[in-house]
Amino acid sequence: MIREQVGTMKFLFEQEVDGETREIALDREHTTLGRATDVDLQLDDQGLSRLNSTIYIEDGVVRIVDNASTNGTHVNDEPAAQDGTVLEDGDTVKVGSSTVLKFKKIADDEAADAEPEPEQAAAASASPAVQAPPPAPAPSPLNLLPLAIIVGAIFVIGISAAVIAMTAFSGKTEVATTNPYTGDDLPTTTEHNDGPGSTTLSSTPTTSSTAPSGTNSSTNSDLPIASSTPTKPELPAKQYEAMSDTEKRAYIEDRAMRVAQVIGNASSEKIPPEAITRIKSFVDAYVSRTKVKPLSGCRFGDNLLATYTRASKNAPFIIRAFNEKGMDPRIGLYLAMIESEHCTCLQSPTGPLGMFQFTQATGRLHGLNIIPGATTAHPDERCEPEPAARAAASYMKALAGRYGTGPASVPLAIGSYNSGEGGLSSNLEKALSSGGGLPREFWTLIAKSDMLSKQFQAENFKYVPKFFAAAIIGENPRDFGLDLNPISTYSK
Repeated sequence: MIREQVGTMKFLFEQEVDGETREIALDREHTTLGRATDVDLQLDDQGLSRLNSTIYIEDGVVRIVDNASTNGTHVNDEPAAQDGTVLEDGDTVKVGSSTVLKFKKIADDEAADAEPEPEQAAAASASPAVQAPPPAPAPSPLNLLPLAIIVGAIFVIGISAAVIAMTAFSGKTEVATTNPYTGDDLPTTTEHNDGPGSTTLSSTPTTSSTAPSGTNSSTNSDLPIASSTPTKPELPAKQYEAMSDTEKRAYIEDRAMRVAQVIGNASSEKIPPEAITRIKSFVDAYVSRTKVKPLSGCRFGDNLLATYTRASKNAPFIIRAFNEKGMDPRIGLYLAMIESEHCTCLQSPTGPLGMFQFTQATGRLHGLNIIPGATTAHPDERCEPEPAARAAASYMKALAGRYGTGPASVPLAIGSYNSGEGGLSSNLEKALSSGGGLPREFWTLIAKSDMLSKQFQAENFKYVPKFFAAAIIGENPRDFGLDLNPISTYSK
């Protein structure tokens, strides 16, 4: 068995299986855990999410992060912290329905070999002591003179550079036109001179009456389909990770409303607080992957920039396919994100295949050439990105038609993509029949989740919030430190 060596320690999990203890080596800088076939550590527990948790090893510290899983990740019966919980020797990790893992740190054998034997230690104590070298003489003022000259020169150069910078940029300072946590509108400035050495700046929102066809002139993140040569947007006033928890929540609420409006209708009902909490949990789980090293191949849990870069390369044909069906392209872009993280030939343990995870029956119904028993090694048309995107657009068009044309219909259609039309409809009817004049929308299902089917609570409850989280990051990537334009702008 291979165990990870970091410094003088090795790390592993112990798991009791059928009365026997098995050891699971942690031999990577980061290890994904779940029930999907493409995670590093696949466990047989239906209560696990596909990508349930991630274990990071850095500088001898082992940290476990929950990826907004259905049943959570618990360390010593406490939920894992938002940015991960550091594991200590003997800690118990519980995931899924029944999986219990005991974390162990084991001293490296090489470290033990490096320790002196008792005979060697005794011999060393008996040998004559080696005389320490004499202390260095204390520096004299003459010794310090060259150092003082160098420091003085650096100081003078620094002051000069500051004066030049102030002169060059005075009178042209940008002031953000949005509140401190959004920072997506381009700033404009107006200069008012109130006397010598005094400059007052005021800002006005940027608007344009000549926006390109098919765009929204308000912000670069609201472009349904960008031009083929998108311009590089300004950096946000404050990135997500630098925000307070209150600011993060306000940011998520604002961006979630924008997503709801652009994928469905110009207006949308306010998203309830419990749904914002769910969306934020998925955003935070995605953000935890910004510092992960890129993985080989294509699988869940990859570095966040690598994942969204992959999405930008798939974007052109997804945008074309959904435009042809009159559907907002972002629906397709972020369905592919949550279904496969834009891996074009991923296969689920239950059989669905491809970037949009079509079953054989649904793929055939929407025009794909299906081969019985197809796998990633012997794929069918579900693994061909462009035909699969056209089939996904066709399927989403049919689902949206089932739930009407109101502003809440598209989130319902997205939810039914995961649960099937019949399953979501019956759960929605059950929630609405509880009374109270609840709106006919997906968020009502969240509000009434305790009375819905166990399958809905386990899987579908999180599907739409995860879609919103993926879209928020993908349409505002620079707010999350990703050097990309909004994914929906990569049309060619």
